[in-house]
Amino acid sequence: MDTFIAILFAAFVFYFVIKYAVRQAIIEAKVNESKLSTQVRANDLFNKIQNTQYEITGETKSEEVKLKAKEIYDTSFDILISDSADEEKLRQLKIKKQEMILLKSEG
Repeated sequence: MDTFIAILFAAFVFYFVIKYAVRQAIIEAKVNESKLSTQVRANDLFNKIQNTQYEITGETKSEEVKLKAKEIYDTSFDILISDSADEEKLRQLKIKKQEMILLKSEG
């Protein structure tokens, strides 16, 4: 009878341990999904900046415009690999994308 109670108690404890572990894993997965989504959006913005810089370099004859596009690209790359929060990177990259679009319309 004592072994039955011990096994029942162990099963009861095991149930709650597993339940807690699964709950924590789900919460962590949701947090990482949100973080990953922000990182993916930042990478997409950087790719758009890069493509625009290539277009400007190919279409424009002005060295000044080409240098400005390269400068914006370099700054964008520094932002992307910085230790800033992902939301801050996203905000700064949006600004750089707009700068690049304005530069393209000027050139």
